[in-house]
Amino acid sequence: MKASTVAIFTRIHTWTGLAAGMALFIAFYAGAMTVFFHELEVWDEYSAVAPLEQDYVQAQELVDQVLEVDPAAAETFRLYPSSPDHPGNVVRWFERGEDGTFDTHEYRMAPNGTLNAEADNAHLASFIYVLHYSAGLPARLGLYALGIVCMIYGLALLSGIIVFLPNFLKDLFVIRDGERNKKRFWLDTHNVVGVISLPWHFMFAWSSVILAIGIFFLAPFQYLVFDDDLIEMFGAELGVVEAAEPSGERAPMIDVAEIMHIAQREIPGFEASQLRYSHAGDSNGQIRVFGKVEDGSLSSNANITMATLDGRVINVSTPQSASLATTFYNGLIALHFVTFGGYTAKWVYFFLGLAGAFLFYSGNLLWVEARRKRRSPEQPKTGRFLARLNSGVCIGCMAGISAAFLMSRGMSEHANRADLTELAYYAVFFAAIAWSYLRSVADGARDLLYLCAALTAAIPVFDAVIIDMPVWRSIPAGEWAIFTVDCLAIFGAVAFWMMGRAVAVRARTGAPNSVWSNPKPDPAVGLDVGIGSTTR
Repeated sequence: MKASTVAIFTRIHTWTGLAAGMALFIAFYAGAMTVFFHELEVWDEYSAVAPLEQDYVQAQELVDQVLEVDPAAAETFRLYPSSPDHPGNVVRWFERGEDGTFDTHEYRMAPNGTLNAEADNAHLASFIYVLHYSAGLPARLGLYALGIVCMIYGLALLSGIIVFLPNFLKDLFVIRDGERNKKRFWLDTHNVVGVISLPWHFMFAWSSVILAIGIFFLAPFQYLVFDDDLIEMFGAELGVVEAAEPSGERAPMIDVAEIMHIAQREIPGFEASQLRYSHAGDSNGQIRVFGKVEDGSLSSNANITMATLDGRVINVSTPQSASLATTFYNGLIALHFVTFGGYTAKWVYFFLGLAGAFLFYSGNLLWVEARRKRRSPEQPKTGRFLARLNSGVCIGCMAGISAAFLMSRGMSEHANRADLTELAYYAVFFAAIAWSYLRSVADGARDLLYLCAALTAAIPVFDAVIIDMPVWRSIPAGEWAIFTVDCLAIFGAVAFWMMGRAVAVRARTGAPNSVWSNPKPDPAVGLDVGIGSTTR
């Protein structure tokens, strides 16, 4: 391959990586955690007084009471049946406000049989998931923005492979000692991590674009080619049955126990996780039951649609009966959200997610190092600016998520727990960015890594003090979610502390002409290390 061609793709890889890097760092770091979304919910919802499991009879009583006190819910609402990990039936419906946002109405049944309209304030897992697909921007805007970022991300992957190809066999899995050349060490590590996880990254880039902004690619066909019928046509292909228009005639509904009986009769081995009602109490009302059926295939998603009046089955979608389009789409969903392979696949995705975050952070470091003036104490302002921003955004994200863990646990009984959890993240995140510009690059990164270590180490301490569940008691108590979170927090705190120490050592002993070095004090001019450093 010509050197000029490699140079072109090197520039493409560099600038697309810079454009997408920090947003993707947040998406991948948060995404690594949302692999264990269910376990995070269990950790967040822990209570010393275990809630009682409820049955289908109580689920029907809950539905009846909700429709009685809140008739507007009848248009569409969701019932989440009680399960061992999430005891208690829950009904939710979403009301669209004039500003386009949705208000969530949530109902449970209290032990004495009365309706409880207080929403569950456990919010941590959902918030980290929103961070994953929005990078911290307002949810809808962030979803579309991250979809565009993932297109750039795909271009960065392709150009990176083209740049790496000429030396593929020679440099594959080679990490040279960084004692003399830190840039070479970071480049080797960046390349090895990227090559090992390349298929996974291609899958994520592609699936993220489809899930985030795929609708924009369909829009021209929807309105110009298929006369507004494309969504309806695709819906049928994907096993989605459009709800019938309400007739306006009141009619009784079959109860939850009968719905579950029909679903399990039609789909042997079916485990229902959600019942979605449309036009409840109307003669044209429908129920769509979502769940899984474990059959060893990549996608285990299944659903059944039936009439609320008499349980007449309208549509059944299983992995075996699914169309090619449904199989493709469900497979893509399974690959993206790791709904296959059990805990083995989850742990693989977890570490690949962290490795992906490392790729974007190290890519920006390489850009800074590539522009370092080795014989001048004054480094380019663009390099110092990006180094500070990279530390503030990336390390600030990690510190902010740890702070959100602490706030959620500390405010577990507070009515505004969800808002306080988000506030903790954003307060630490923006404070970290500000701090990175008030300190030298090295000092700022060191301080923020130490902050990460302190906040992360405090998570198991909070569990021990606030809920009386120290890590050594969590296994005998069967609280595996708490044990896992606390152990990862301990390992994470140690890793952050070691990285902080490495930054501090390099600042003192590394190459003097670098944004990551602090100059030694000069007695002749009274120069001191810190904010006034010319090599920040």
